[in-house]
Amino acid sequence: MTFKGESGFDSTCCLVLPLKFGVGLISMLVFSQSLLCIIALFTGDIRFQENGYNVNTYRLPSIIGAAGLLFGFVGLLGVFDEKLLWVKAFNRFLMAKIALMIVAAIADYWTLGKCDSWLESPEHLKFHQYGQHGVAASNSNAALDSLADLHVCPWARWAYLIGFGVDVSVWVYCAFKSILYEMHLHTSLGYPIDFGNDRSDAEGRWRFYQVKDPRADALRLSRLPEVPEKQDRKMIQYGALETAVQQPYDGLQGYGPDGMHPINRGMSASGIGFNPIVGSPATVYSPVTA
Repeated sequence: MTFKGESGFDSTCCLVLPLKFGVGLISMLVFSQSLLCIIALFTGDIRFQENGYNVNTYRLPSIIGAAGLLFGFVGLLGVFDEKLLWVKAFNRFLMAKIALMIVAAIADYWTLGKCDSWLESPEHLKFHQYGQHGVAASNSNAALDSLADLHVCPWARWAYLIGFGVDVSVWVYCAFKSILYEMHLHTSLGYPIDFGNDRSDAEGRWRFYQVKDPRADALRLSRLPEVPEKQDRKMIQYGALETAVQQPYDGLQGYGPDGMHPINRGMSASGIGFNPIVGSPATVYSPVTA
């Protein structure tokens, strides 16, 4: 599928992939990531999450990511079936996902700002005693506790910024390409005028593969004149056979010098005989006398 030059849209995804195929891969990526988000929701393991330092937004990206199990499948079908509404729903999900990622990242970075004095803060003592939202009741923020114990809080903030920047940039690019494909569907499906170049129907596929219309041969055969039947031959039924018998024999009576009827003589000469016949039907042609 090529867009550039036709409608002004970029026709590629990731520089080398066709846009339609690339958006299909994006929907599969969303579907695959949703499985990791579901695992994170059930286990609470921070290794399966993109965030985890702020307990208030601890499960927020995982919840929206788990919804990708549905929207990723919808997006994949919408892309390859070229259904505008399905692709639009998938794109709205991507935008909501990116927005919640930014919200969770801001909350995490704000929490990381407390890392240097976290172990002595009243908030740490309260969470350590009671826990919050069911996240490690005995130690509510184990990730932040580990960073504070190792005194690597400044490095953790820089690493988080770089990691979040790469992560959100990938998803913004995916959303941009998916929205670009949605714009193409919106402009191309509004008025499907192709001036006979559409390859989705039968005639278009014949033009694409450069083959002739098979209906032309059937039409030509139907217009051929019928071959008239010869009037000097008469077809009669003989059991399962069709035997052509000479018309003058119909008026003959009696037997010839050899003791055979003229009709039986013609059948015997052709090898048909009078016994039951086994095999394919045969037709016997006798010469016509003037």
